[in-house]
This record gives sequence, C-alpha cells and structure tokens, in this order.
Amino acid sequence: MEWIIIVSVSLMLLFVFLKSRLFGVLAWFLFGISWILKIPYYVHVEDYFNVSLLILAFLIFSLIAFAILKTNKIEVFVRLTSLSALAAIAYFPFALNDYLKEMLIKMVVNHTVLLGNLLGFHFYYNNHKIIVNDKTVNIILACTGIESMALFFGVTMATKAEFKRNLAAFLVSVPTIYFLNLLRNIFVSLSYGYSWFGENSFYIAHHVISKFLATLALILISLAVFKIIPELVDLLYDVKNEIKAVVIR
Repeated sequence: MEWIIIVSVSLMLLFVFLKSRLFGVLAWFLFGISWILKIPYYVHVEDYFNVSLLILAFLIFSLIAFAILKTNKIEVFVRLTSLSALAAIAYFPFALNDYLKEMLIKMVVNHTVLLGNLLGFHFYYNNHKIIVNDKTVNIILACTGIESMALFFGVTMATKAEFKRNLAAFLVSVPTIYFLNLLRNIFVSLSYGYSWFGENSFYIAHHVISKFLATLALILISLAVFKIIPELVDLLYDVKNEIKAVVIR
C-alpha cells in the first residue's frame, strides 16, 4: 500500500504544477485506492463507522478523478489538489516512517497521561500503552489525531488568503484537534479502565460515543475555519458545481 500512497501524492504534485489531466485522474483514483485498502483493518477491529467513511471517500475521490477527466474548468481541481497534496505531505511521513510514527505516538501518550493526572485521575504509561486501574489501552497512529490535523493543515495553509487569516484558521483547528484528541483518549481509557459501560465499555466509548463527539467537533471546527477563510467555501462550491456540471453533461 505504501507505494500507492507515494505515487498518488507525487502525481498530485505533478498535476498542480503541470496541470495535466492524466496526472490528476491517476492521482485521485490511486489516492482513493490507498484509503479503501485500509478497510480490512477496520473490519477486523469492528470499527464500521470508519469503514463507511473509507467507502464514501473512495467514491468521492473516484468522482473527482472522473470530473478532472471531463471538466472544462481544470483550474478548480488544481486548487483542490494543492490543498489535498499539502495535507498528504503533512500526514504520510508519520504513516510511512517508523521513527516519526513512534515519536508522535509517544508524545500523545505522554500528554494524555499528564493531562489525565492533572485532571485528578491516576494514569500511567508503558511505551504505547496507557494504564488505568490496571487495564491497558494501546495507542496507535489513528489515536493521535494526525489525520484530521494534517487535513486542516492542508486546507488552512494552501488556501489563497492572507497569511494572517490562514494562520488564524490553523490555530483554531490544529491545536484544538490535538487537545480534544487528548480528552478523547482520556475518556476512552477511563471508560475501559473503570468499566463505565459494562463489559463493552471500550467499544461503546471508542466506537460509538467518541466517534459521535469527534464528528460533531470537526463540524464545529470546520464552520469556524470557513468563517475565517470564506475562500475555502467558495472553492468547495466551485468543485461541487463543476462535478455536478460534468455529471449532467
């Protein structure tokens, strides 16, 4: 799967600089493939919410690839791809490089334990594991919030607006996501450690409650970013309208 990611991001950059339809079509289709290949893992851990999101993402990315092939306004998709490429460049080094992945996970574990103890709970850690009431929660890359942070880094830093507004949108989104993710880790660890929801405490806390709250938080953060950078809203409308026009044609 790693080679697909590297190739798709490379093609995105080529599309941005050369504006070749072929590069754009291949970039977005392969990008969709790289996400759908994650489905077996999430099926294995019974995270069907993420399975649904991955399927939806593949369909959207495939539709974007088709729109690039047929569009009369390729510049709209070049702008969209520049955002996506920057987000991918921010995310995939952590996904592909073991050293960076370990560093990020350890930092999140340390901050989760520190914040948990500051809030009055008894948290301990051992490598990637958070220990609460003699029960352990293993922290993986998906528990760091890096995917959402990379996405907002891309959309806030690559949108054509004054740097001051881009920076404000970045500060509203990325640090907020990191802090809220620490609270999520604390909530899941406490729920599992003290069996707040019975024997299915981890599943209910992680796959149900946390997913709902995280989705709500991302929606609110997105609205704040849109207010600071209305150019981003304009771009999304342009993409939607052009995809609609392509489908109708």
